[in-house]
Amino acid sequence: MSIQKPVEDQVEILTMKSTITISRQMGSGGSYLGQIIATRLGFKYVDREVLHLAAQEFGCDEETVASRAERVSSFWEKILGGLAFGGPDSPYSPPPIRNFSDDELFQKQIEILRRIASKHNSVVIGWAGVYILPRHSRTLNIFCHAPRSFRIKRLMEVYEELDSEAVRSMIVESDAMREKYFSEMTEHEWTCAKNYHLSIDTSLMPLDDIAETIIEMAKTKGLID
Repeated sequence: MSIQKPVEDQVEILTMKSTITISRQMGSGGSYLGQIIATRLGFKYVDREVLHLAAQEFGCDEETVASRAERVSSFWEKILGGLAFGGPDSPYSPPPIRNFSDDELFQKQIEILRRIASKHNSVVIGWAGVYILPRHSRTLNIFCHAPRSFRIKRLMEVYEELDSEAVRSMIVESDAMREKYFSEMTEHEWTCAKNYHLSIDTSLMPLDDIAETIIEMAKTKGLID
């Protein structure tokens, strides 16, 4: 499966607002960076809203979408105790019966993200936004990565109830699923630096300093009026 490029893309590009996409390895701090950048620039922060809107438009609950979106959401929810699945010790409940295909879900993601990006200056976390959203002069695409040891330590600080082995397993599975998702949906390699304007090892400096660096890049590139 790959992204279908609509014929109206050239027209759509003209309507797009400033957009920063952040692809990230689990535990590298990409979501945290996105929140800082969105707050300081006054941009819309886009992450779980995609699940909520997709569920609304399909007429189903969020669990139905979360169990299949990005091919990793169900894993995160069961382990970390998000909105859909309860805590790590909760009994497993199989995902609801499908009422839409994988392709329909992915195309709905594209539709929602492009609609948001045409109305708001945005920071988009994940969702293969680097390829889902049309590229234009007011986009900045970031990839956040870090050594596994750094990511394990950071996630253990965030989720104190999990030991190092549980966190390591989460990271390994998340990396594998994200890589597969990105490859299948975009026909590009998730971790290839050529896909992005900036690929950064987030272990090299404090996340707040990295956020400031990205903000300065956004200003230089003309994303901020």
